[in-house]
Amino acid sequence: MDVLQAIKGRRSYRSFLDRPVEDEKLQAILDAGRWAPSVMNLQPWQFWVIKNPDVIANLKAASQETLQTIFQASGWKWVSKFSLEFMSEAPIIIVVAGDPQKTGADQFLPGRGQGYAYSCCAAVQNMHLAAHALGLGTLWFTLYETEKVKEIIQLPPELDVVSMIILGYPSNPDASMKRKDLEEIVKNVD
Repeated sequence: MDVLQAIKGRRSYRSFLDRPVEDEKLQAILDAGRWAPSVMNLQPWQFWVIKNPDVIANLKAASQETLQTIFQASGWKWVSKFSLEFMSEAPIIIVVAGDPQKTGADQFLPGRGQGYAYSCCAAVQNMHLAAHALGLGTLWFTLYETEKVKEIIQLPPELDVVSMIILGYPSNPDASMKRKDLEEIVKNVD
């Protein structure tokens, strides 16, 4: 599969099969994250691989609390109905943590200092594409409170949780996805 096929074929999944992910595939996915571009090549990421069902259950419970907080603050009805079952269906959650001390020169610009997080997001994208190319499904998951995740997985206090990747074999690999037309999102500056 070439990179353009992987980009256009990748989907976000919220339903997974009860099937373990092979170690060699997991290692290939993590290696793809390692090869992402990063600000000043600081490589500010750490990938925390969670397979323990008890830890996953704790992450799910904390995320459920976060959903309630979001619902109370927003009133969005979809949030109150959003199911997190995919968290316990998938055999692996990868927590992508970043080191804010490795953010690069942007830390000296007003309102900036997020280079480490942007670099981690590039690693997340690489891992999503690698997983897709290997026949796996992922979900870029952000419905969590950082401090709760840090406590559950015992992340060092100096690190920041940038994202969680839910990883497994999707139960519906042919899910469709709609994208905006280029005309809606591309603006040319002459």
